[in-house]
Amino acid sequence: MRLPALSRAALFAGAAFVVSAAPAMAQDATPAPTEDVAETSEIVVTGSRIRRPDFEAPNPIISLDSAAIERSGSTNITTFLQRVPALTNSRDATRTAGASQGDGAIGQVGLNLLDLRGLGPARTLVLVNGRRHVAGQPDSAAVDINAIPTDLIERVDVLTGGASAVYGADGVSGVVNFVLKRDFDGLAARGQVGISERGDAGNRFVSVIAGRNFAQDRGNVTLAYEYNADDPLANDDRDYLALAQRQFFVNADDYDPARPGSYQQVPVRDLRYPYGSNQGYVVIGDQIFRGDGAVYTPGQLLKNDGYSIGGDDTPVAGYIGDIFPRTERHAVNLLTHFDASDAFRVSMEGKFVQTEVTTFSGYGGNYPATIALDNPFIPASILNAARAAGLTSVDISRNNFDIPRRGETDRRRTWRGVVDVAGRISDHAQYDVSYTYGRTDVRATKLNDRLNDRFLAALDAVRDPATGQIVCRSRAAGCVPVNIFGGRTVDPASFDYFLSNPASDARITQHVVNASLTGDFGQFLTLPGGPVQFAAGGEYRSENSRFRPAQALLDNAFYQFDEYIIPTPSDGGFDVWEAFGEVNVPILKDAPFAHILSLGAAGRYSDYSTIGATRAWQFNGIWAPVRDISFRGSYGQSVRAPNIGEIFRPQTGTSNFFSDPCYVGNRGNGTEFRAANCQALITGLGGNPATFIAANNPNATIFIPGTVQGNPDLRAETARTWTAGVVLRPGFLPNLSIALDWYDIRLRDAINQPDANVIAQLCVDQPTLENVYCNAIGRQQGTGFIDGFVVQPQNVAAFRTAGLELNATYRIDAGAAGRFDLRLVGGYLDTLEQVATPGATTENNVDALFRPRFNLAFSPTWSVDALTLSYNLRWQNGVRRFSRFSTDDNPTFVDPRYFRYKELWQHDVQVQIEATDAFAFYAGVNNLADQKPDIGFETNVPISPVGRYVYAGAKVNFGRR
Repeated sequence: MRLPALSRAALFAGAAFVVSAAPAMAQDATPAPTEDVAETSEIVVTGSRIRRPDFEAPNPIISLDSAAIERSGSTNITTFLQRVPALTNSRDATRTAGASQGDGAIGQVGLNLLDLRGLGPARTLVLVNGRRHVAGQPDSAAVDINAIPTDLIERVDVLTGGASAVYGADGVSGVVNFVLKRDFDGLAARGQVGISERGDAGNRFVSVIAGRNFAQDRGNVTLAYEYNADDPLANDDRDYLALAQRQFFVNADDYDPARPGSYQQVPVRDLRYPYGSNQGYVVIGDQIFRGDGAVYTPGQLLKNDGYSIGGDDTPVAGYIGDIFPRTERHAVNLLTHFDASDAFRVSMEGKFVQTEVTTFSGYGGNYPATIALDNPFIPASILNAARAAGLTSVDISRNNFDIPRRGETDRRRTWRGVVDVAGRISDHAQYDVSYTYGRTDVRATKLNDRLNDRFLAALDAVRDPATGQIVCRSRAAGCVPVNIFGGRTVDPASFDYFLSNPASDARITQHVVNASLTGDFGQFLTLPGGPVQFAAGGEYRSENSRFRPAQALLDNAFYQFDEYIIPTPSDGGFDVWEAFGEVNVPILKDAPFAHILSLGAAGRYSDYSTIGATRAWQFNGIWAPVRDISFRGSYGQSVRAPNIGEIFRPQTGTSNFFSDPCYVGNRGNGTEFRAANCQALITGLGGNPATFIAANNPNATIFIPGTVQGNPDLRAETARTWTAGVVLRPGFLPNLSIALDWYDIRLRDAINQPDANVIAQLCVDQPTLENVYCNAIGRQQGTGFIDGFVVQPQNVAAFRTAGLELNATYRIDAGAAGRFDLRLVGGYLDTLEQVATPGATTENNVDALFRPRFNLAFSPTWSVDALTLSYNLRWQNGVRRFSRFSTDDNPTFVDPRYFRYKELWQHDVQVQIEATDAFAFYAGVNNLADQKPDIGFETNVPISPVGRYVYAGAKVNFGRR
């Protein structure tokens, strides 16, 4: 139930009066301590608004600084952060390019989204200097990491565990906080270029930072500019991924579980789509012709999988498109502050970032196109056969490899501004009031879509009786005839007539007002461990998203199969009023068996305009019996409110390619319920389960129309999270810190919206057919083939993840031999489970794609005089190729040597030389061993397909901080 407006206003006004501390910055989770570090040095740690010494932080944090980013050689922050075990599943440009560009949705090309703990970007809260950042993806809260400048980052802090009590919704799996540089005085610049060993996938990066202190260093103005450009990389640019060289796994037609050496899934090369060709496929009676008139040579049909091998059929690999998109990014940031006094400090942040990303996916096609017999492009053999059969036209199915690939260019422009006023009220209290405004404008331009009326006019060619020239029957201005009878027959001069680039627009806006007070009760009460600390305040947040598709898309003006989603305009938004509080009770300090003993708690009440009230809370504690060892833990409840798209997305037409889970060859690939459910489902609709295979009905395997829409009845997700850990700082090794933390996250009422194919699988993989997923799949009466579907989010899922995280640092000062800095970050994933619906079979995703059970990054650095040598090893165990539903209790599912992908062994090295105090140059090699992706459909398992990559750069720094 929502608070009355007057009550909300009073609550917020009261919070604004008492206001808070500076935004949560973050500490290095395991900094190397030194003897001269005072225990009383205090900072604000990520995950808390209370100031405390960094070793008293109750939550596990991994911190990576700007030097680590530079040593990685990566100018893409998401790619760099994937070395953190908790962020391995994050989506960089390889996951949002080519055929993977947002699953056909508009405006998602090239997005870089962080996914903490494998629970999805929607459950990962991304902050900048402890404050929220506007989303980069329409209808969501997901922040595009491209909008955060690389060289302005001081450090990145990754907090595991629920953070909703401190920061609000979306932090179910934790927080990633980007802390930016400030107080820079002088001029610094860096430039870097890189290219793959094969001469492609080039990168160019430039950054310039200029700052000036003034008023006796009480004020500062810093201006930063950054440019980054990445060249595209197509799937066909790697011979081990392209066309006939790529290997796919398919169901074997001759599979016999009783025969030794027989396996259900086998790798094949040259996988193809039957009943169509890039040269044309024409059926006349019992004759099949290639488009050029030759007899069609069909591939070897895989009856149990709907694919074929070889022949004139269309190669599957030709539809994968780009691996990396073309990216160009400009970022301008202005940071300034002025400290008038301890009681009044004002700071401002402003930025503009423009990112333009272009990618191309697969080709278009006609399935089929009907051509009149007076078309002069028809080969004589086809024409004669058609006339003999008494036809007046022929149908030709063709995949148009000679018409440019379909693609999309997305231009994102992000504006963000922050005004903050903070100061000290007394020795025991500080206030902070801030306003944050963010806006992202997206222009999404679809590339090379065929206008339906114009393409049909170009296909309808005749011979001009007066000139003998082949012309369009319509004689429309600009129409150039199109010949689709053959492999490379379309005249490029025709493209300008029928190809179009419709542009759609979206705008996302965010307003956040935050006011809070932090301090302690030292003037009233002091415990043996010190004064009780507190933070309290309120926040108002408004989020809005608007999408305006191109009119031609609304009019469905494009040729069939060029647009898989028919978009509709949308507007949605919400606001939320929140009150929060936090307390830390230092019970003991410097006592026997209690060097530190403190307990803490936090809570947040939120009132949404969409779903009503939610509550988040957390209890935490830390106990250090001696200085060298401390134990820490937390337990709490986090929430995630449904985002704009999940609630407000209007009903939108879409299509999807189905491989029906009830095909004979697919029934063994699911749970133990699938076979019986398929038998009952197909029989009940009047079909024959015994002959229900794709080859019996080729049209059942094409794109099938459906609907996608939001759900206004969604509720908030709720997660229970606990962490427990130990931090070791042995006095006999003063520069060693080791942190081991266990985390456990259990999410219920999770909002789940799988794609249409997964919905079809979930329908028959449940204990019964009485579930929400079967209600979403339409099937033909009399045959049982899928003929429609509805995709809609539901509060039906449950997730659980648990594991262990290691974070260790050690610094060795070896005198004349230099200094050694060692860093090891490791992860053990014990549990990652999903339950699709209440009572459904639990799906174990440990060791699934991008979710390895074991994962580590070892980063030693050696510095001596002007030389710095850096090395990074990224290793993860070989993840499974197939789900446990497919392989459990099925020893003949696949040859054991193909059960898992290869392990990841990525070796990166860099050498840097400081020529002077102000100038340095460096060079490095990433993927030194040139490890390649393992066979299978994925292009980045276990490693990026770019191969060995070399780069070099230089930097100057005429400044001080």
